[in-house]
Amino acid sequence: MLITDFTRSFVRIRIDLDKTKPRTISQPPPFTLNNARFPSECLCRVTQGEGSAARAVDYMLVAACKAEQVHVRENIWHDPAADMCLVASSDEFLIVKSWDRNNRGVMLSPPTLGQQPERQAGKWADAFTDLRIDRKELSGQLLASTEEIVAAVLGNRPLVSQTEFSTPEGSRVFLEYPVKVINVSERDMFYQVDTGPVLVPDADAFDGTHGISALRLAFIAHNTLGCTEMLLNVPTPIGQGLSVNHYSRVLKVAAENRIIAFD
Repeated sequence: MLITDFTRSFVRIRIDLDKTKPRTISQPPPFTLNNARFPSECLCRVTQGEGSAARAVDYMLVAACKAEQVHVRENIWHDPAADMCLVASSDEFLIVKSWDRNNRGVMLSPPTLGQQPERQAGKWADAFTDLRIDRKELSGQLLASTEEIVAAVLGNRPLVSQTEFSTPEGSRVFLEYPVKVINVSERDMFYQVDTGPVLVPDADAFDGTHGISALRLAFIAHNTLGCTEMLLNVPTPIGQGLSVNHYSRVLKVAAENRIIAFD
């Protein structure tokens, strides 16, 4: 069966200041052109509707990085420092940034654009000169039993997992992601995936306009016994009116999980 080759799948954004005014940065860029390449972490396909009216949208989550100033001799890291990751579809983007606390008050550049949101969604053509999703595929072997999964893990074969479930709103979700951490036992004959991040739709996050805004980061766990749980990254109170973005909300779903090995 064909699966995403996450080692060769990338999202690339291009900002040409001669053509596009940036809308997502917090410091003036010291360059006129930049191409940023991000490796892929998770494919999330959300399907709404039934039959001929069904509409599927693919979203790609990329690897996290830190907020940086590109092409400078020193002071590369932003102060205050921020975690940053990008989600992309064929026409939309979502940038998720996290500082040492929420509502940090970091301004966009230029400041006339206002405060930088921690979740910034929009049409990518409004923020970037170009955005490309280059997804490569390879052939994999569906592992049909716990014994095959255990043997593949102990044999150090790379793995990709797929998870499918339905949301309370009636959408169907297909996730595909590399298995980074997995537990197995050849004596008790079990496996348990613990990996991420992946993307999970959350109606509470929807901004009312951009479909991509409804996606949250999550870690996923599933095991031999059929249990599937996601741990969502959400604003989490830490006292005195402060909150941080943290993996703290558990979502349990009835899901179909598959594990695929490749060489």
